[in-house]
Amino acid sequence: MASVSEHRLFEALATITRAFADGGVPSLDGSPAEPNADPSPAIEALNPETQEVLGEAALAVAYGAFASRGGDGGPIHTLTAAMGLMAMLADEEPDPPAEILGIVADGQRVEAEIDRAGEAIDQEFGRDAQCETIIEALEARILGTAITLAGCTLPEGVEGQAAVRLRAARCLTRLAAGMLLMNVAGGTAPGAGPAASPETPPGTPNRAP
Repeated sequence: MASVSEHRLFEALATITRAFADGGVPSLDGSPAEPNADPSPAIEALNPETQEVLGEAALAVAYGAFASRGGDGGPIHTLTAAMGLMAMLADEEPDPPAEILGIVADGQRVEAEIDRAGEAIDQEFGRDAQCETIIEALEARILGTAITLAGCTLPEGVEGQAAVRLRAARCLTRLAAGMLLMNVAGGTAPGAGPAASPETPPGTPNRAP
């Protein structure tokens, strides 16, 4: 079997991924598919299970490439892809860059929320609380707030807990991507926290429990 370069592998995965995203499949010889043409047996063999395996393989290749390169690129691109897929689940046109750029947060309000949350944690758990306990409380607070706000702001005519959770997940994913991009924009080293700037909300300061 002839060896295939990584470049050719990435190129093939990119081609077929774009084709599936556009609702079609590429022709086997690389030429544009003719309208209303009968699909080839090889293409017909790409049943949903096979397509799922292909998607997992593409994720594995991307994971390996980003892991070997390091940096924030892998997580950012993964979050961006997730945002696009969740938009499609909500029957909306995916536009992750616009969603991320649309994040608007008052820096002073962010600082006030940090202070208020810190005081509440101190009162409830004290300074000797285990990190795991505080993290569990933080997760509950974030999920509860996100789901509550998502339920209150769903478009008219959209109902059900699944829609609420999807909207909350989209919001949290969008914010996660935005926070990583703040690190990139600020040139912050991993673990140092996002850099504050007039364009972006300040990051959470290091704070011992």
